[in-house]
Amino acid sequence: MGNPRFVFAFVGIYLLGLGVLIGMLIDHIEFDESRSVLLTQLDEDKHRVHERLMAMEREVTVEHNGTP
Repeated sequence: MGNPRFVFAFVGIYLLGLGVLIGMLIDHIEFDESRSVLLTQLDEDKHRVHERLMAMEREVTVEHNGTP
């Protein structure tokens, strides 16, 4: 089959590389989940601010024109 040292070194390097790739995949998945939560919150806050600004603009328009 070959030199046992070579086989053990190859298997060790293979398992190490596989572990690194799996770790990167898990880290990327966790980052995507946390990013999704933050982006959802940001979108909700953006809509809330937009609604408030529109309400303020309507109030100013009503005060100046006297009609809704």
